[in-house]
Amino acid sequence: MQISNKLVRASLRTLLITTLCSGGWAQAQAQDAYPSKTIRLISCCIGVIDAIARVVGEEVSNNLKQPVVVESKAGASGGIAADYVAKSKPDGYTIFFGTNSTHAANQSLFKSLPYDYVKDFVPLAGVGEGPIVLVVNMQSPVRNVAELTALAKKQPGKLTYGWASSSTRMSMEMYNQLAGIKITDVPYKTNPQATTDLIGGQVDVMFADMNTALPLVKAGKLRALAVSGTKRVATISEVPTMKESGLTDFNLTWWVAGWAPAGTPKEVVTQLSSAINKSITSPKVLEFFKNIALEPMPMSSEELMKFQIAEHGKWARIISGAGIQPQ
Repeated sequence: MQISNKLVRASLRTLLITTLCSGGWAQAQAQDAYPSKTIRLISCCIGVIDAIARVVGEEVSNNLKQPVVVESKAGASGGIAADYVAKSKPDGYTIFFGTNSTHAANQSLFKSLPYDYVKDFVPLAGVGEGPIVLVVNMQSPVRNVAELTALAKKQPGKLTYGWASSSTRMSMEMYNQLAGIKITDVPYKTNPQATTDLIGGQVDVMFADMNTALPLVKAGKLRALAVSGTKRVATISEVPTMKESGLTDFNLTWWVAGWAPAGTPKEVVTQLSSAINKSITSPKVLEFFKNIALEPMPMSSEELMKFQIAEHGKWARIISGAGIQPQ
C-alpha cells in the first residue's frame, strides 16, 4: 500500500509540473502575440492634435486588428502627456502622439522637464507636418508681409501678436529676427481665443494654425498674408510663402509624431511603426490631412530620432535668438 501511495504522489507531482510548464509556455506564447488587447493612444493636446490622433488611431486599429482608444492629457505644452507615457509600462499598449512642442521646443522653454525627450522614449513614426499662416484682421491696412515689415519698423515694439503654442510663437519670433523688427508678444491659452481678439483688434497680427485660421480666412474675417512652409497651401493657393514674400531663410512648420516608452521591445516598435506609416497614407487620413493643410510625414524609428534631434537644435536657436528665458 505504501508503494502505491508513493507512486500516486509521484504521478501527481509529474502531472502538476507538466501542467505548470505547459501553462507557463502558453502564457509566454500569448504575451508574444502582440497586439492582443486594446492600445491606448495618448494625445498631448486637445483640438487639432486630438483630432489627428483619432483619425489616425482608427486606421492603426484597422491595421493591427485591435481597438485603439485615444485619450487626451493636455497641459504644460504637452508635457503632462509626455511624462505620463514616459512612465508607462513599455509593452506597446500605451503610445504617444506628441509634437514639436514636446520633442523640440519644450527643452528650451522650460528650466526642467519631468521627461527626457530622447532617453525616455523610443520613436515610432512621423505622422504629419504642416505650415502656419500669418494673418491680420480685415480692418488692418496691411496687405502683405512687406507692408507689415515696414509698419513694424516705423513703430518698433508697438505692434502686438497673439500666440498660444510654441509653433505660433516661434514663427513670429523667427519673423522678428529675420526681418529685423520687434512685434511684442501677447500670450493666450488657446489659438481660437487669440484669433477672436485679433478679429476684435486687441492684437495686430498672429501666426495661427491652419485648422483655426482657414475657416476665418474663408469667411472674410481674417486676411492671410503668408504661410510658413516651403510651398503654398492648395486651399488658399493665392497666399504666398514667407520665402516668396522676401524672407528667403524662413522655414518653420509644426509637426506630429508617435513614440512609445523607452524599453518597448524592438519587434513591437517595428509593428507600431509600420502600422502608423501605413495609416497616414490611407485615403481617409489623406482627405482629413488635406482639410487642415497637413502633409503625411512617414518615417522609420531611426529617421524620427534624427529628425527630432535636428528640430530641437533649430527651435533652440530661434528661442535663444529671441532672448526668451526658460520658465
